Amino acid sequence: MDQNKPDILTLKDKIITAFRPIEQLFQIMDSTSVDLYGELTRSYSEVGITLCKNFRQHLDALLDMQNGGSSDE
Repeated sequence: MDQNKPDILTLKDKIITAFRPIEQLFQIMDSTSVDLYGELTRSYSEVGITLCKNFRQHLDALLDMQNGGSSDE
């Protein structure tokens, strides 16, 4: 079973790397000026950032289950 650990970590890294531009988009939206773009952009960013956090938590949980429950990261 230890042979699967590097594969799971590699998979997690690849998923997070592919997902990072989406997360960065929401972070950029969060830093936009309310005076120029209004409050709606900030509201969208809050939703996006929350979804990103939930995604990461679910990804960690799924990979931990696949890995046998150990979370040595």
